[in-house]
Amino acid sequence: MSQFVDECGLNLRAGDGGAGSVSFRREAHVPKGGPDGGDGGDGGNIWLEADHNVASLLSFRDHPHRKAENGTHGSGAKRHGKSAEDLIVKVPEGTTIYDLYTEELLADLVGNGDKWLAVRAGRGGRGRGGRSSGRGSKPGRKQAKQRKASKQTTEQASK
Repeated sequence: MSQFVDECGLNLRAGDGGAGSVSFRREAHVPKGGPDGGDGGDGGNIWLEADHNVASLLSFRDHPHRKAENGTHGSGAKRHGKSAEDLIVKVPEGTTIYDLYTEELLADLVGNGDKWLAVRAGRGGRGRGGRSSGRGSKPGRKQAKQRKASKQTTEQASK
């Protein structure tokens, strides 16, 4: 017989964006090829969604950590990195979400299909492909990937 859990802690971490690439086009018969680095992909967001098929918060009691995937890095030849899929975490209808430290009400997921963006993901870094002028054709510097901080929340299911 399963237990009913109506309050739990949840630790969420969105995905980091992939790094951009610094690359220089090199071919035998192309003088001054120029930069051709690709952009990094975006990380995955974390959404909380109310679902009428979920009865309690039992699955979060023993496994409170959820992490979205990271975006992949860009590479040469203007190849952009792949953006990660968003992570959708199913919770029961009537779930209220509070901040762990301030106990502020963040969201109230009342009906089936209600969604709340819990943690926004990092953007992918920009590469050097297509960002050169006739004057400055050196690859230069790439933009670093962006990381997102994790968020800790407390959830309560009202039944």
